[in-house]
Amino acid sequence: AVVSTQSTGRRDRIRDHISGIKAKLDKAKIESEKGLATENAAEIASLIAKNKDAPIIIEVLKTKGTSKGISEGLKTMRKKAPETAAVIFAVNDDDVFFHCLVPKKLSSGMSLRADEWLATFSGLLSAKCGGKDLYAQGSG
Repeated sequence: AVVSTQSTGRRDRIRDHISGIKAKLDKAKIESEKGLATENAAEIASLIAKNKDAPIIIEVLKTKGTSKGISEGLKTMRKKAPETAAVIFAVNDDDVFFHCLVPKKLSSGMSLRADEWLATFSGLLSAKCGGKDLYAQGSG
């Protein structure tokens, strides 16, 4: 058995201090990702404008990525290009994020399902993915 030489009060203070530092780091990460999410959504809006009549868009974002940024961008795509299927990838320092949007018309008419589409390549990225017929996402 390991015997601690630290008093319970001291261990509690150390634990509280470390928890406070972690909370500050988490908050800083969230703040930094807000800007990235806005950039991702703007880049996807630009893709929509350039490929307005394209049936499928598969793109890797030039900006660092966040899952939230891709999600926000695809919400815009759903409104402005409702007949376009898309897989959007974004990479940051540690991870790759990817989201897939499939219009209902393609999902039922051509049997194209977002979750199955992502599953075809997620293993190559050592990533996990999940979702439903019309929308799926993954990261790794």
